[in-house]
Amino acid sequence: MIRLCALIIFLLVSPVVFAQQANPLPIVQQKMQALKWLTGKWQGTAYINGQDGQKQEVKHTLEFIDNLDNTVLLLNESAVRGQDKVAQNIGLLGYNVLQSKYNLQAYTNDGAYIDAYVEVLDKKIIWRIHFSGHIIRYTAKLNEKGQWYQTGEMSSDEGKMWNPFFESTLTRTK
Repeated sequence: MIRLCALIIFLLVSPVVFAQQANPLPIVQQKMQALKWLTGKWQGTAYINGQDGQKQEVKHTLEFIDNLDNTVLLLNESAVRGQDKVAQNIGLLGYNVLQSKYNLQAYTNDGAYIDAYVEVLDKKIIWRIHFSGHIIRYTAKLNEKGQWYQTGEMSSDEGKMWNPFFESTLTRTK
């Protein structure tokens, strides 16, 4: 009798569970609302610490475009100094229902692939990249003037000490 009750409960609950997994759209769209503040084109100035320790000023442009029924943000980023392209990245920022986490996957102009760990807070996003014994952490938030304010830091001791290397303040242009 207990087995029969367990089978009946399983048969009643299973379709509900499978139906939720089969249509993740409402969940993903709801999670992506926390990133709505990112959408648009941002431009401004960034400062990068060069290998010589000197701060270098670059023109920083960042664009987030809603795509696929508001389930993913397409990212296009560039940093230019004079006529020189310092960096260019394209990527996707979305929410993975099966893993219950945000994902940032990007490609860089130097051929690298980035798969970052992402934290989403109120009008703030933090992403971390691990490579060659280092952690790079970027933090971006909407400042009190409604601007994108981003810092970049690197740690070579598993996050005990952080060394800043990047700072950017961007204004939304569209």
